[in-house]
Amino acid sequence: MENIWRFPGNGYTQDQGLDTSDMETFKKDPIASLARELCQNSIDARKKNAKGPVKVEFKSFVIKREQIPQIENIEQQIIACKDTWASNKKIFEQLEKMYEQIQKETICCLRISDFNTKGLVGVSGGDDTPWHYMIHGSGLSNKSATSGGSKGIGKFATFVTSQFNTVFYSTITENKEKGYQGICKLCSAKQEGTTEKTIGIGYYGSSIKNEPILGEFNLDKEYKRSGKTGTDIFILGFKNPSGWKTDIISKILESFISAIVFEDLEVIVDGIVLNKENLKSIVYDESLINKSSRKTIISQYLLLTDEENRYEDIIDFNELGKARLYLMEFDHEHEHLATNGCVMIRYPLMKIRDIEKITSLACSAMCIVEDNKLNAILRNVENPQHTNWEFNRIEDDHQRAEVRGIYKRLLDEIRRLITEHLATSDNFQTDVEGAGNFIPGDETGLGKGESAQKRILDKPSITTKKVKSNEVALSAFVTDEAGEEVIETDIEVEEEYTREKTTSKTNGGTRNYSNNSDNSLHENSETKEVKFSELKGMTYRLICVNKKMRMYAVVFTSNVEERDVILELYALDDGGSRTQVLIFACTINGEIARVVNRRKIKFSIKEGQKLKIEMITDQTELFSSEVRLYAYR
Repeated sequence: MENIWRFPGNGYTQDQGLDTSDMETFKKDPIASLARELCQNSIDARKKNAKGPVKVEFKSFVIKREQIPQIENIEQQIIACKDTWASNKKIFEQLEKMYEQIQKETICCLRISDFNTKGLVGVSGGDDTPWHYMIHGSGLSNKSATSGGSKGIGKFATFVTSQFNTVFYSTITENKEKGYQGICKLCSAKQEGTTEKTIGIGYYGSSIKNEPILGEFNLDKEYKRSGKTGTDIFILGFKNPSGWKTDIISKILESFISAIVFEDLEVIVDGIVLNKENLKSIVYDESLINKSSRKTIISQYLLLTDEENRYEDIIDFNELGKARLYLMEFDHEHEHLATNGCVMIRYPLMKIRDIEKITSLACSAMCIVEDNKLNAILRNVENPQHTNWEFNRIEDDHQRAEVRGIYKRLLDEIRRLITEHLATSDNFQTDVEGAGNFIPGDETGLGKGESAQKRILDKPSITTKKVKSNEVALSAFVTDEAGEEVIETDIEVEEEYTREKTTSKTNGGTRNYSNNSDNSLHENSETKEVKFSELKGMTYRLICVNKKMRMYAVVFTSNVEERDVILELYALDDGGSRTQVLIFACTINGEIARVVNRRKIKFSIKEGQKLKIEMITDQTELFSSEVRLYAYR
């Protein structure tokens, strides 16, 4: 028995190509997949008695070609693959590139090491062990319901980042086991002296059974594990695209920032430390975060750390367990940070997906499913990349409907809570160019010497009002038939105004007001009739504040004083026909206003008063308008 590369025969069964399904799963975004899968595996392997977070290090280094164990055997196998598939242009070209890379005098590598973990138990033997599943398994996993991974193919994310699909694993376990092994994932090739082909996978091991080599392994001469438990992974011929550090940092923060904030995870990327203490400086460093990830990362950071300015709710599913919801709204100056969606995270604090288009208001939300039965249910319907929940994976119709219903209940509750909070938001300050003569107060919303393009140096100044309302609705969403997408729809709001009665003093006594169907009111001590009349003689101007958010402002100066008035807004088409505009939320001069049945705004006015009425409407396009103002007279 000797330590050599072995490429076993396939027993005249199936030929294996290079583009297998397990490899293709991670080829779309190799570096991001690597960061996500490796951190997830390390979190899953956390020691029970570990003090402090799981630590994962990504470190690049360069070695000489001859330092790789028996690299000439890998080279010869690539040549055999080329000879076997010379007539297949696609495979042959891929093998040619591998051959070019493996012949270089120096080879770039990447080491991924974890600490405070159990290591890959099973080096000493056994089929039902983490070591066996990692080295010899595909689609096999024995992880618990609280683990991040469950499909048993995440390890292939390492191979797609290797120039010649070669990786070494080395581990020290809690049981004091030490062992290592190499894997080279190529394609089936003809074997010398026989017509049998290989299975396409080679192992650097200690015996014909492809067993691990006992002891420690290290290719990075500047690194020492020093006997600490955990696992080292060495990716040979690391595909080193420009910006790989930024890609890894961005994906780690996007997927695991909650684990870092709660001190379950710490990551080092080529000397850059990502932990709770320095997370703030990393999040706001544009040189370290991809532009496409910046918004969601900053939003998640604020949701997790700014306890004073966030809403926090517990969603209780009784016997299934609980989920925690965080919500934050952004003012006009910082609305570019709003995702208008909800990040869905499940234990062990790993982001799975985003629920988009929560509302048209500038906000961000996060839902964390805790360590419970609900977490296990969702884990079982995840795709292999752990980026979505796919209910069609459940074969039983009854069970599929039940799980989809549970997920819909979760989404419905998230949307209900978000709607309740944002319905009473006082965060409607805007900067409307050219409206200074019509809008009372500071038109720009900025003090002297401040710029309208104010840069965020620390974190946004966020205003929240943690009050619930049952009078105003913003929007609601439902899932489609497959339970995957979200569609905006109207929701009905129970409104007590239709039965409301108010009183006011007149010369003849007390007058009872009620919202009768004939729009008429009567005094109880006189026969004088009071009608619901339109107020004339005022000029209204409609301004589009934010088309994307469907926010409009009506500005005017009152020429009368009335205790109770009703404003209605109508959209006019080219033919002059009018349709009433629905109003989901409203403020008047910055104060929350009452919206009746989503059609009428109720307030009071004083003579000479300038009013700015801001509304979230149902109008997705610019429109010609008609404003009508009524009072009881």
